[in-house]
Amino acid sequence: MVFGGGVRKPQKVIFFNAILIDSTFIGKIDEYLIDIFGLPILKSEVFSFNHTDYYKDEMGENLVKYFACYDIIDYPDKLPLFKRVAVEIEEFFMEKGKRKVNIDPGYIALEKVVAASTKNFSHRIYLGDSIYADLQLYRKGKKYNPLPWTFYDYKTDNALTFFERARAILERHLHEQKI
Repeated sequence: MVFGGGVRKPQKVIFFNAILIDSTFIGKIDEYLIDIFGLPILKSEVFSFNHTDYYKDEMGENLVKYFACYDIIDYPDKLPLFKRVAVEIEEFFMEKGKRKVNIDPGYIALEKVVAASTKNFSHRIYLGDSIYADLQLYRKGKKYNPLPWTFYDYKTDNALTFFERARAILERHLHEQKI
């Protein structure tokens, strides 16, 4: 593979999971995720997921959500693999054909926050293996900013604080790699 000229090697990113879960299952899923992703190095506050009824019929009413960032700093092309693993975990925890957890992996880059999706939409870019990239936030003016399609929970103060803190971890890592 030739780098330089017109093709450049991508910069590494830091991976996270957006975890939506029935509040009674939160400890159980955290234990399970540690075996796969490792201990989170950063977690957002857990918040009530009540701004939409989208998941109510499938997952119930006591939904909470949080973001967890792991010590996984790698190239962004790992995103489809992480989403496939997340789907397998969701299926493992299903009860009577209904999910008890929804895990959306994503990555934080210095210039953007991207979530993985299994659903196509006009602004989502196909990555392969039935997985799409969904740009949630872009960097401008020294902060992450939402787009018209950004999910509500990605633009809350809680989420933005989490993404800025994760970005700082990534920035330190990239700086140390150059030394």
